[in-house]
Formats: sequence, C-alpha cells, structure tokens
Amino acid sequence: MKFRMKRSYLAMPYAVYLMLLIFVPLLFILFYAFVSDKTGGFTFDNIIRALSSAEAIGTFFYSILYGALTTLICFAIGYPVAYILSQKRFKMSGIIITLFIIPMWVNFLIRTLALKSIFYSADIPLGAGTAVFGMVYDFLPFMILPIYTSLLKIDKNLIEASEDLGANPRAALLKTILPLSAPGVVSGSLMVFMPSISTYAITDTLSGGKFRLIGSLINMSSFSNAGYSAALAMVMLALILLSMLISYKFNDKEETQGGGLW
Repeated sequence: MKFRMKRSYLAMPYAVYLMLLIFVPLLFILFYAFVSDKTGGFTFDNIIRALSSAEAIGTFFYSILYGALTTLICFAIGYPVAYILSQKRFKMSGIIITLFIIPMWVNFLIRTLALKSIFYSADIPLGAGTAVFGMVYDFLPFMILPIYTSLLKIDKNLIEASEDLGANPRAALLKTILPLSAPGVVSGSLMVFMPSISTYAITDTLSGGKFRLIGSLINMSSFSNAGYSAALAMVMLALILLSMLISYKFNDKEETQGGGLW
C-alpha cells in the first residue's frame, strides 16, 4: 500500500504538543480545583473560597484595576505611535517597528531584572508605580502591533470621503479612523490586559513585594493549598475564555464588514 502524505499530517506534532503541554495540564487544574487538600475527596469548597473569600475578591479587584490602568496607558501611548507609523509619509516606520520588536527577543524576566537595577541606580523606590511602569514597558508592543496592522488595512478612500464631506482632521480621526481600527484596539487591549492581571514575576520583582496580583496569589497558594490555587486558576481561565470570545466577535466583524465598524 502506497503511503500518501497529506497536509493534515504536518499538524500532528502541534496536536501532540497541545495535548501534552496544554490540554493535560488543564485537566489537572480542573481536577485539583474540586479536590480537598485535607481529605482528598470531592469538594466545592475551593471554588467557593476562590469566588467569595475577601483575599481572593480583593486580589481580583486590584488585578483588574492595575490591569485596566496598564491597558489605558498602553493605549494612550500605543495608538498615536501606531497611527504615525501607519502613515505613508513616515519613511522610518519599518525601523521603528523593528526597534519595538527587538526587546521582545530578550526574555521578559531578564528585562524586568534590568529595569529593577535601573530603578535601584536611580534611587527610585519600588512600589505600585514601578510595577505598572514595568508592565507597560513589557506589554506596550502587544498594543502597538495589532493597532498598526489594523490601521494599515483601512481603505484610505473612506478617510478621503469623510474629509470631502467636511470632516476636519479631528473628526475624521474620531468618527472614521478610530471606529475602523476597533478590531486592532480590542485585540491589543486584550493582549495587554490579560497578562497584566495574571503576571506575578513583574509585580513581585518591581514592587518589592508591596502588593500582589492574582498571579502572585496563585503562585503563593500553590505551595500550601493546591486546590485553592487551582480554583483561582480556573477563575482566571474563565476570564481568558471570555476575552477570547470578545476577540473572536470583533475579528469576525472585521472580516464581514471590511475593517470592523462599531
């Protein structure tokens, strides 16, 4: 029997990778979330504690707060940068984009430790401000690149049409360019917000241990109460799933409407 190579066979290594390193660990997290550390039996106590304890609720609140703050700062910096780079008259856009990508080649933990050394050298006390600065520094490219790509896809004739109808540059930006770039904004915001609320290496390193987000709580709880830690991770996974559904909605809207209008 002659063997025929199919394209689907090329996806087999990736399927095995997903099964062993993603799907199986998720099953372990789901299993331990409903297992009591004391008795080893089935329980809902871990989930109830993750959703109702003052520690978990307070940590989730601060995680969402600082995640939203990081996302807003990245958007305030990233959108103007992406807009300028997307203009044809800007000749150095390729070089600038490369400069934003190059730091991503270096492990983020090394970059974080280097940033901590800079703060020490400048006598800047570690705290919430330095942690947010570190998150913005690490996640800013994830905001710029999707917006930049979305802006490049905009039909320039639509912008010219809005100007012909009397829109000044500000009105054209707010009523035409910004809505048309909504998929990139949503994608970039999710790519910044989700790692911001779940990170622990950046916040622990750059805050001096003065505050913690949900990633830090999961890491700390894993040593003393694996079930509670798994339950917290399940809540985080639910948020990630929700973000994926939102991203899918806007990406699908972009494909069906030719750019994605709000």
